[in-house]
Amino acid sequence: MTRTNEDGAGLETKTAWLVVVVYENAAARECAVAFCDQLVGRFWARCEFDVSWWSFELLDQELAAKEAAEKAAQADLIIFSATPEGGFPVHVKAWVETWHNQRGDREGLLAGLMEPVPGAGDLEGPKHHYLRQAAHHAAMDYLTHIPQDISRPIPDSLDSYTKRADQVTSLLDDILHQQTPPQNLLV
Repeated sequence: MTRTNEDGAGLETKTAWLVVVVYENAAARECAVAFCDQLVGRFWARCEFDVSWWSFELLDQELAAKEAAEKAAQADLIIFSATPEGGFPVHVKAWVETWHNQRGDREGLLAGLMEPVPGAGDLEGPKHHYLRQAAHHAAMDYLTHIPQDISRPIPDSLDSYTKRADQVTSLLDDILHQQTPPQNLLV
């Protein structure tokens, strides 16, 4: 999206991020609101955020769960905010499987907002473990806090692959121009 200032001059284009927030209860929703406020505060100059909110209760309703799964399948960031105790309800896990199957190979971020279980030290609770596994299976990065930077996934078009293949980064340039003697592979 290109914006213009008062003089009609073009300003930098902002990247659009689709965010889905899933929360367990009112306290978890407040935690997610604080996380989203920090996210917007850190990246507002470069990104616009379209955030949709879904309670665990809503995900137990067929039509709402279907709509939330469609959004999650397209989301750049999915945020789960819950209490650390216990596991996720069966209907929430079923919802995760639904959007996971619809995402295909789409990259993205999954954030788990749950304080550590008291007395558990640095161990993850079952909810963190479940979300980490879900992110892994969906080829998503798993977060527990605001990242230092967010970037767009690599586009899937043939043109984008060709453009990236033609790009010589400083690391690739160093590798290509490195003068190393051949190693004797026979010992």
